[in-house]
Amino acid sequence: MSKISSNKGLEALLFIGFAFAVWLAMRISNTEVTRQINLELIAIGGTVDGLWLEDSTSELNVIVEASGLDALFMNRFDQRLILFNSDDFFRTSKKSVYLLNVDIQTILQQEYGREYRFNWSGDSLIFPSSALVSKTLPVALLSPENISIPESHRWIQLPTLEPDSIECIGPEAMLTEFQPTVTAPSFVWDGMDQKELPLDKLPRYISANVNWLNLSASADAWTEVEQQLYLRFQNQDYPIILWLSGPMSTLVNAPESYVALEWRMEDQRLRVDIRSLAPGVEVLNYEPKYVQP
Repeated sequence: MSKISSNKGLEALLFIGFAFAVWLAMRISNTEVTRQINLELIAIGGTVDGLWLEDSTSELNVIVEASGLDALFMNRFDQRLILFNSDDFFRTSKKSVYLLNVDIQTILQQEYGREYRFNWSGDSLIFPSSALVSKTLPVALLSPENISIPESHRWIQLPTLEPDSIECIGPEAMLTEFQPTVTAPSFVWDGMDQKELPLDKLPRYISANVNWLNLSASADAWTEVEQQLYLRFQNQDYPIILWLSGPMSTLVNAPESYVALEWRMEDQRLRVDIRSLAPGVEVLNYEPKYVQP
């Protein structure tokens, strides 16, 4: 008899539990929750159809509706900062970057779930932007002191960048204050050479038409020499002794290739003038200054 009573008690408990579960499920399914929240849509700056989108945050006042079991998890809206992929959603006009209502709905559903309904006042949300312009800017060589030459050498041509200006594209206000740069690495330069160096990293709001530039320079061992030229006048040669300083690779050649001998009549004498033709070659002295024909 007690076993029968025990079974009936268990069945009663199960029935009460089942009835409570049914009642709870019906209560939950009929639950409707509406909540007003302020969300912040975060846009990371970048290029959008010829416009520059600035880093910005736009506040959005949204009414969220949920029903049934989803209404129990409204605490997910405590996280109100939404970073979205601007490439997938932004639309542009000639002067602005914006989101439409349908874009905002999609962003919110991706963030919180499609089971929620979102309403807000307005048909678009505009983000700050500016037009992209193209500007030719000079390139600066940074840390030129990193480039050294051997102790006995001198520069014939100092290091220069080619091209010395490049075309940059970006927001006009930012281009006005920007200068592209190339940082010289540490190395020893010898002779006439050309090296390709990368453009320093650009800010993400600026692009350039080139990424590499040529660095050109010329250096050589320095020496002093004595040379002889002849001034020919009326079928007679007059020797002119030269003392020269300059790059060794130039001064080993015939002096006619790197200096010009000129003369003019002055007080019944020939005045002799010597002019350098080659970079780095300096005329220290020469004799005679005058020749008597």
